[in-house]
Amino acid sequence: MRNYSFRRVTPDDLAQLRQWLDLPHIKVWWGEAEKQLALIKQDMDNTKIDMHIVELVNRPFAYIHDHDAGAFAMPEYADLPPGTRVIGTFVGNPEYLGQGHAVGYIDAYLRDLRLHYPMVAVSANTTDTRTIGIYNQAGFRKRRLAQTRDGKLVQVMTHL
Repeated sequence: MRNYSFRRVTPDDLAQLRQWLDLPHIKVWWGEAEKQLALIKQDMDNTKIDMHIVELVNRPFAYIHDHDAGAFAMPEYADLPPGTRVIGTFVGNPEYLGQGHAVGYIDAYLRDLRLHYPMVAVSANTTDTRTIGIYNQAGFRKRRLAQTRDGKLVQVMTHL
């Protein structure tokens, strides 16, 4: 098992996050980089969300966040029990794609979350089979299809 570390996002990380959000493999699913970066900036002091940079041997390569399923009134999570956490993540550095790192760091992050929360959930666009497969390998199971606020259809998955 690899030794992934997670450190809180700081203002010093914003330039790196901006670069990652502009990469095609992220932009296709996360959308407009400036909008996403503005949300990250806005939430840096928000106690409802925990945002982290993922590192391997002190080299940052991914982003992950978690929040309470009810914190942002996201309809795709409305049926989840109280205390459920939701994660969102991406591998920013393309050199780390296709090597099992996503499953590895998600699994490591989940180990800590599951000590404190009864359920963890994720959602992925229904056409994003790569991400759905990664979440499945990390122990998530399909729960239901749901629409987001903007009408996109997502696969909601939970880790019990």
